[in-house]
Amino acid sequence: MHVFQPVDPVEVDEGPFTFTGLKMLVTAGNGDKVNTGVATFGGVGYLWNRRVVYIFLRGKRFTREYVEASGEFSISYINNQEYRGAMKYIEAVSGRDEDKIAGARLNVNYYEGIPFIDEADTVITAKLLYGKEFSKDGIVEKGILDEFYKDDEFHMVYVGEIKKILVR
Repeated sequence: MHVFQPVDPVEVDEGPFTFTGLKMLVTAGNGDKVNTGVATFGGVGYLWNRRVVYIFLRGKRFTREYVEASGEFSISYINNQEYRGAMKYIEAVSGRDEDKIAGARLNVNYYEGIPFIDEADTVITAKLLYGKEFSKDGIVEKGILDEFYKDDEFHMVYVGEIKKILVR
């Protein structure tokens, strides 16, 4: 028999745990317009015989409209400390009201037509495969409702097939 040791997931720096705890920028384009939004929930995995990324966006997020309209999106991992001000700005402002990428002094780049944040260290581009809103009765652990959904604004879960991973 092999001997196994328990390890806290935050100590694992490989596979789907690599980006644990980082905020990411979800970016999508709709015609000549681009929008980005901060997401803190998501991951990578394998589904339907594909390498996938999954993200969770709140129901009212403007970025959702871009993801759904384009059918493609990117996830940009930027240095959360170095770009703390930009991240706070993007979280505080709606893309409905202004070009928040420019307001945050970030730049848009493109890979195979998919926009991403140029300041990123790592980027995942993806093709949208699935989107569905969480429902109250689908959440088994009821404490999650009290902690995250007091206002009944549920996340949409999006699954995207990974097209490319870009590293700087």
